[in-house]
Amino acid sequence: MPEMSTPALQALHQGIQTELQGLTFYRKAAERSRDPKGQEVFRSLMRDEEMHLRLLQVQYGALVGQGRWLEMEQARELEPGREVFTLFPQEDEALAVLLPAEGDDLQALKLALDFEHRGYQMYRRQAGETGDPAGRALYEFLAAQEQKHYNFIHRALEYLQTQGAWFYDERELPFFEG
Repeated sequence: MPEMSTPALQALHQGIQTELQGLTFYRKAAERSRDPKGQEVFRSLMRDEEMHLRLLQVQYGALVGQGRWLEMEQARELEPGREVFTLFPQEDEALAVLLPAEGDDLQALKLALDFEHRGYQMYRRQAGETGDPAGRALYEFLAAQEQKHYNFIHRALEYLQTQGAWFYDERELPFFEG
């Protein structure tokens, strides 16, 4: 029996809102960063949030329109339906945790750590509460992505705090794994 329950849609709605906030946060952090390496880190995180958002929107549309979860491979190939965009605010309208006007890269990274940690906890909880294997796979994938982001941001923050400069190995930049 497909999981077309209100809790499933509420969980997807929460995930969509979280990714919209992350997208807005990383975009603003990239715009405010004065260091090109910092800008690239935030832009890379922003691209991942866009892909996560798209997956959640596709799954939301599938649950509403078809009454079922899609397998990850299928969800990756589809674009969100028009009806999903009318249900949710666009990225610029999303309520977001924003950097204070005087915020710097260190503060942005600290906020990002907290943001990714909360996202990880939310997706792990949803994976445990979702009865459908395809829904569980989505949340496990997103939790793993949030953990990778957290680890990457933590290393960038440590380096920036100890060395006073941005450094990252381009092979470690977060990216959406398909």
